[in-house]
Amino acid sequence: MDVTCPHCGYAQKVGDGVFGDHETVDIGCRACGKIFQIVSPKLGTFRPKTTRQHLNPVTPAVSVDGRLLSLPTNLEISLKVLEGSEKGTVYPVIKPRITIGRTNADINIQDALSSRIHCAIEINGELIQLRDLDSTNGTFVGDQRIQTVPLSNGSVFRIGGHSFQLVIIPSGV
Repeated sequence: MDVTCPHCGYAQKVGDGVFGDHETVDIGCRACGKIFQIVSPKLGTFRPKTTRQHLNPVTPAVSVDGRLLSLPTNLEISLKVLEGSEKGTVYPVIKPRITIGRTNADINIQDALSSRIHCAIEINGELIQLRDLDSTNGTFVGDQRIQTVPLSNGSVFRIGGHSFQLVIIPSGV
């Protein structure tokens, strides 16, 4: 296999046998002499880490408890980040169910205290609910850890180090 030195950019060939039973090996660059680490390209040494829990499949137009969801036609809904690394960001809510979390969510936030898919906002007309999705550290409204709670204009909720405010305005304003 060909490897490139990250220090000088020199490309050199390395035999696959250099790895033995190891996933990584330190080698020396033939041009500059500096040591760098290479990773075995063989998947035989790959050991996947499993997640702690199975997540139910997510369908945007149906809530976890099976209710059909729909956005109101006369309102614009958004989430404003009040605290956290995304402070000041406003996320428009453009579908009836959005998820918030660290990865693979509709709204991804950089927060180690957030679960991968932490919570969901579910909208059925003018009824808006916040639902915790079995997160590790919980979803809070005020000091209260919640499972499911209705939200109204101006409601604030917290996940990890981020606080969000629900903003609802009439369409076209």
